[in-house]
Amino acid sequence: MLEDVRAYAASLGKPVHWATLGAGRPDLTAAVEAALEGEGHGIPQWPSWPAPTQESPVPGALRGLFCGGTLADEAMLVAAEVLGPIRSNIPLSPELALGPDLRSDSHLVIDFGDDGLTQGRAHPMIDPSLRLERIAAEGADPTCGVLLLDLVLGFGSHSDPAGELAEAVEGARKAAADGGRTLPVVVSLTGVESDPQGLSACAKTLQAAGASVFLSNAQATRHALSLLADAQA
Repeated sequence: MLEDVRAYAASLGKPVHWATLGAGRPDLTAAVEAALEGEGHGIPQWPSWPAPTQESPVPGALRGLFCGGTLADEAMLVAAEVLGPIRSNIPLSPELALGPDLRSDSHLVIDFGDDGLTQGRAHPMIDPSLRLERIAAEGADPTCGVLLLDLVLGFGSHSDPAGELAEAVEGARKAAADGGRTLPVVVSLTGVESDPQGLSACAKTLQAAGASVFLSNAQATRHALSLLADAQA
């Protein structure tokens, strides 16, 4: 299928730049940078908002809790290069599928926007309650090392997604601290300043809750990996 699309694109007589996720292919940020360079533009400094306190590697597993399926796929592809197999409800290979309870003591990424989790309920960009419950559970789970989250802004989304997510992040970090753990949280933020929720305002809200925030999902994932002690071995 992809090769058919590539062949068709080659016949158009127009420049075509590719951003197709897959093992061994560039992540989406790298694909955008290549497209910019290919059209003679400079590569921007992608915004980020570092956590307000110093972060150090911690033991435990990566837990990615996503609303966006494409972002979840990208995170798994980036993380698998370092961590190896990652369990998921949208796994990169069938044998890595999570069970119905979506639980594992190992590295995992869950797409809360998958059809199986949106039956009879709104998409998590509108109703984030399932993911908020799981964030709280991960905060109390001693096998959770780093939380990797996404937040997608825009029209038709929750009116204050950063506020609710920040409250959940604070609660999870407190639960971890009460259990004698440090829980780093990394957020991939997708949006622009003209979104009704406001990009910078959302980023600062999450930063104040203790999270590191990145505009690039690939950079967010790599930062989360840098905070896992097992990934440094």
